[in-house]
Amino acid sequence: MMRLLTLLLGCATAASAQDRIDYAVKDQDTLYMLHYEPQGTPNGMTIMHVHGGGFSGGTPEGDKAFATSMQERGYNVFSISYRLFLKGSDFGCGTMTPVKLKAISTAVEDVADAAKFLLDKGTELKVDTSKLYLSGSSAGAEAILHLLYNPFAASDPARYDYFTKRQRFKGALVFAGGLVDINPVQPSNWVPTLFMHGTADELVPFGTAAHRFCRADQPGWMIMFGDKTIYDTGRRMQKDAILYTYVGRGHEVSGYMNREAGKIHDFLQKVNAGKKLGATQIMVPKGK
Repeated sequence: MMRLLTLLLGCATAASAQDRIDYAVKDQDTLYMLHYEPQGTPNGMTIMHVHGGGFSGGTPEGDKAFATSMQERGYNVFSISYRLFLKGSDFGCGTMTPVKLKAISTAVEDVADAAKFLLDKGTELKVDTSKLYLSGSSAGAEAILHLLYNPFAASDPARYDYFTKRQRFKGALVFAGGLVDINPVQPSNWVPTLFMHGTADELVPFGTAAHRFCRADQPGWMIMFGDKTIYDTGRRMQKDAILYTYVGRGHEVSGYMNREAGKIHDFLQKVNAGKKLGATQIMVPKGK
């Protein structure tokens, strides 16, 4: 019995094993990623995941459940850290809009540098650069969306030309995200995307509305284009996208990657196989 217990514990430890890899030092921050090597038979796909936390908190360790659930399905997973520009503050209506935009753009810089690190070290880290998927939750979802559809690209061509002039990502997983500018979303840069968002999200709007529903007379007022608006843009362009719409649910959907691994795996398998998905919105009633 003890031998069996030891064996089971050993398997559990192996399945969640992670290596820390430092990818950059910026200001006083050593930025790192946690690497979860695929278990069982590797499927050749890599997920780079970005945690949430309102650009003021959160860590890669906080999304371990998602990373291990995908690792156990054969994915090569990297969960990254980035600079928290608003650490000690918040992303609410009292924070001035230019400061919010700086928080987003700082995170996007780091996400870009982490992605380039993986692409440059593809062979060493067993990353097939043609099968690299971005994933993000809440603030992390906003960060990856702004890298894919980048309103900051012209201000830093040395960093972003690498991505804007080459197709580097196979697809994206977006859990309660949004964009500050919908105009950069074009047919030429669209990637197949799985969205999950609650219709009653009180922080990141489901459609198009003020971020955190701030009033126009508050310092942090800014319009944000949520997942439904981005999905609709892709649908009009006849692009591949799936939007899981959680009726009546709020920002807790940003954490649903921890409970919807089956849906995520199914989407990634289809994209990787080159299947045409079209645009599909799936309504999930409250309570399911």
